[in-house]
Amino acid sequence: MVTLGNTKLMMLHHPGHTKGSCSYLFETKDRNRSYKVLIANMPSIIIDHKFSDVSSYPDIAKDYAYTLREMKKLDFDLWVAAHAGQFGLHEKHHPEDPYHPEVFMNKKDYFDELKELEKEYLGKKSEDQASGRTR
Repeated sequence: MVTLGNTKLMMLHHPGHTKGSCSYLFETKDRNRSYKVLIANMPSIIIDHKFSDVSSYPDIAKDYAYTLREMKKLDFDLWVAAHAGQFGLHEKHHPEDPYHPEVFMNKKDYFDELKELEKEYLGKKSEDQASGRTR
């Protein structure tokens, strides 16, 4: 937990993308309500070869599995991600738009994105299984 003034930022270890990947949860409020905000480091696959070929990160497949499982358990009201395209920032909000936090409340988008990333993970894992090399 990191405290920044009155804000407590919870760091969530979400390895896979890299060993030290993290997501963050914090609470904030406006004049209407409180929000639990997730800044998600989505576990996108960043390698072109098999997991078993990544000798510098032997637990990469296990870490992806862990992160995908743990990210499905998160409870939040609003979410954004490390990359604008992962949560549709440019479609949901433009600089001239008025304050409207509800555009970031779509949990379905979050779980759909996780589902797609899990498909990529399973595809990559099956490459290892097909070659008889798993970790």
